[in-house]
Amino acid sequence: MTDTDHLVMWLREAMDAATQRAEAAATETSSAEWEYQERGTLNITSPPGFVVAAVDYLDPAPGKFMADNDPAAVLRRIAANRKLLDDLLGEKHQVVEGDCWYTCAAAAEERDGGETCDDSRLGKPCDCGRDARVARRVLLLAEGWGWSEGEQR
Repeated sequence: MTDTDHLVMWLREAMDAATQRAEAAATETSSAEWEYQERGTLNITSPPGFVVAAVDYLDPAPGKFMADNDPAAVLRRIAANRKLLDDLLGEKHQVVEGDCWYTCAAAAEERDGGETCDDSRLGKPCDCGRDARVARRVLLLAEGWGWSEGEQR
C-alpha cells in the first residue's frame, strides 16, 4: 500500500466521522439548517424558531459563523470533497493514441484505455506524472481535514 493509499484511507475515515457528527447534530436539533438571530440565538429553520443554542457574544460574528457551519453546510462540503477525491483518484495515466511507445508505463487497458507496447516499461511505476499529481492533490485535500506530515490521527 502506497503513502497515497494510506492518506486516502485516512481521509475517507475523517469524512465518515465528520458525516456522523453532522448527522448527529442535525438529529439532536431536529434540523440540519440553522440560522443566526440578531438576539443572540441559533435557531433551526424548520420548524422556525426552535433554539439550537443561545450565543451570548458582544459581536455577532461567532454566532453567524456557527450558523454558516450548520450540519447542512458541513454535509454539503463533505459530499463535494468526496466527489473531488473520487475525481482525483479517477485520473487516468497518459495513453498516447497512435504511438503506444510513449504511453505511461503504469497505464492499463482496463483502467486507462491503453498500455505501453514497450515491454521493458510495461507495468513499471508511473512515468507520466499522474501518480505524483494525484498524491500532491490528495495531500492538499487531506491538509484541509487536519492531516499534517508525520502525524496520523
